[in-house]
Amino acid sequence: MQRYWCPECALTLSVLAADRLPYRPLEGPRVEAFFNAQAGIGSGPDPPPGQLEAGCLRRAWTRFQTRVSTLKEAFGLLIPSVMAGAAHLWKQMRLAQHTLAAMLGFLAQSCNTSLLGDYRCLRLPP
Repeated sequence: MQRYWCPECALTLSVLAADRLPYRPLEGPRVEAFFNAQAGIGSGPDPPPGQLEAGCLRRAWTRFQTRVSTLKEAFGLLIPSVMAGAAHLWKQMRLAQHTLAAMLGFLAQSCNTSLLGDYRCLRLPP
């Protein structure tokens, strides 16, 4: 991960790869495969996750489930206005943006947010 230091404001900045989630030790393709399986559109990560990774993936899905209305609002007219839950939302987001990397880019650029949280690192500077 690339990190930069700003001498003017004395802050460091990290640059995440396009398919990485902030504050999650998970690889994007693994998250995408797991979420696909949760939504019934795939068989999950291959090879299957170990115990530690499986716990991280389950927590990520649980967090995603709490953000259905926030993400539905962020995607606006790109997805239907009526959602039947997290699995339906994931399917519609996949139809609109196709990949996790595209979803993350859209959310960061258009809404200053991410899939699993509204992080300070994605907010516009004052």
